[in-house]
Amino acid sequence: MVKKIKKRTQAQTPAPKKDRVKGSAKNPAGSASGSRGGIEISQKAVTALENMRDKHNARFTKKSRRVDLGTLKAVFRRGAGAFSVSHRPGMTRTQWALARVRTFLKLVATGQRKKAYTTDLDLLPTGHPQKREKKTEQLNTPKKYDHIDFTPPQGVRDAAARALEVRATKPESQRGMTPVGIARARDLKAGKTLSPDTVRRMLAFLTRHEVDKQGSTWNEQGKGWQAWHGWGGDAGFSWSRKLVRQMDAADNKAQSLRAYGEAIQLTEAPSFEIPEGLTIGRPFKTLGLGQVSSRMSGEAIGKEIDIEMLSEMVRVFNARKEADPVIIDWQHATSPYSGGTPAPPESGNALGLIIDLELRDDGLYATPAYNERGLDVVTSAGGVLWSSPEFLAGEVYDRLGGSKVGDAQLLAITLTPRPAQSHDQIDRVTLTEEIQMDSIDSMSTEELKQMLKAKDSMVRELERQIKEMKADSEASLKAESDNDDKAKSMTAQDDSEKLAHTPEHDEKKEHYDKNKRMSESNLSPVMLSEINALNEKLSAQDAEIKKLRSERDSAECDRAVDVLLREGKISPSENDVARKAWELREMQPEFWQMFSAREQGASVPLAEIGHGASGAEISKVTLDQEVRKLSAEKSISYSEALATFRADNPDYYLQAFGG
Repeated sequence: MVKKIKKRTQAQTPAPKKDRVKGSAKNPAGSASGSRGGIEISQKAVTALENMRDKHNARFTKKSRRVDLGTLKAVFRRGAGAFSVSHRPGMTRTQWALARVRTFLKLVATGQRKKAYTTDLDLLPTGHPQKREKKTEQLNTPKKYDHIDFTPPQGVRDAAARALEVRATKPESQRGMTPVGIARARDLKAGKTLSPDTVRRMLAFLTRHEVDKQGSTWNEQGKGWQAWHGWGGDAGFSWSRKLVRQMDAADNKAQSLRAYGEAIQLTEAPSFEIPEGLTIGRPFKTLGLGQVSSRMSGEAIGKEIDIEMLSEMVRVFNARKEADPVIIDWQHATSPYSGGTPAPPESGNALGLIIDLELRDDGLYATPAYNERGLDVVTSAGGVLWSSPEFLAGEVYDRLGGSKVGDAQLLAITLTPRPAQSHDQIDRVTLTEEIQMDSIDSMSTEELKQMLKAKDSMVRELERQIKEMKADSEASLKAESDNDDKAKSMTAQDDSEKLAHTPEHDEKKEHYDKNKRMSESNLSPVMLSEINALNEKLSAQDAEIKKLRSERDSAECDRAVDVLLREGKISPSENDVARKAWELREMQPEFWQMFSAREQGASVPLAEIGHGASGAEISKVTLDQEVRKLSAEKSISYSEALATFRADNPDYYLQAFGG
């Protein structure tokens, strides 16, 4: 069956060639893609839009139904752009654009629209039921990099644009850049935001190919020149180095926070089930006993906090932990009881969860588990932070079904520098009392390794001291027992029987039995507990050392394989195989030697000018060749030729020796 083709309406009439315009000097192509656009239109059109705005807003008071001039200008500009594709014959560009504005205003007011009209839904007021956010490319950028701008600066854009222009003027045989390089140059020219991985690859490329500047075709804007500038050139090299330093600093900070949290888990709360992605923090007192009063009037605020109320909070918390998790937030930002509009979840104000409550003689203590943002907030506060709990005192009912769940419930705990309770009634919120994160952040990898080794030595020393203390205690008790036995054997039977019933002997025997019981029932379990805790901490530190060693080995492998690539001993397609050979080099060294023993240029002829090749590889081998050549040409000794070559070509000499 032949599908019936729909007939075009008059409004879909293709625009004549004279009307097919994309952008202008005032409004470049794409200037209307956003919700504002920075759009310039004629004063007559602006006046018309202002009148349409005022007439529409006079009918509505809700923000979700009101419009502003910037939005209408964006709709107008889109309509003017659509005129270049198709429009009803006999209409001008301005008339077509204003007609689109009227259609948009009808949609805002009534929600009515044709099914095909979806192009302006992103411009609808916030809260409108048909509003759709404009889709944007999602880059895999971790939250820890939020402070880093991955948008190429103007210098990088200009370099990429220049590379594409030069390449276009060259004959086919002199055009550099692979398809990947061309795509990268186009992204940079357009100012497209890059991902962290792309920035790292950008730095790796520019680091490897900086030697291309020494190539014979560099000054002629050859393939090496084109590739270098296509990846951003000198500006891109500087920019990518800066961003990688910022990312490395953020990585080190996040790693320190995680390691710190693991240390807390081992020492303070080893038995909690911690949700994935959260790190346990130091417990703190969040509610003290007594009446909280207003500073302004002195009147009581709520009910008096007593043991019975706190006990009920703990009971309800344990019973409702899954159904009603206790959130940690910032300044009551997510609270529906704060008097303002609750912050939406995507605002990211949640800092973690409370995973345990404990009732003590002086109040209620909470054990927090922070997300990465929570760790950062608590660390940055430097101890100038307290908790402010949000709770219900009275009958509390289940939100699902309406059954009663208790007579008091803790709803959330907010972190604030200004709590409602007196500061001396509750604890400061800190990650720990001992570890200073600033010092850890500033440590290098080697310093961290040394710190971990020192901790290992300290643990072993503590274990040795514990064993010695235990042995000394047992030996002392045994010696005291032996002395008693010896004294009793030297005493007459009648005297010993008499002494056995004297108060002094009974007291001494009781003291011995008490010490023995302490050794067996108190001392040993405590020592064993300490040893177990230290062993757990040692295991965590060993895992961290293994991770650091793995990162070091990976970096060494990268350097070794890069050397093979630069020297032309392997081709890019052999990269993965060479990495495997490097990893097995200790058990099966012949595989790594198969690559490293190759002649330079065996796989990639470096003397040929190609993508990224300089045509003038500089190494100790090439330096030796140049010196021997000079020695033969001038009939001088090798040492004289070397001195002469070094004086005439200092840069070449330094580069050959890695200078």
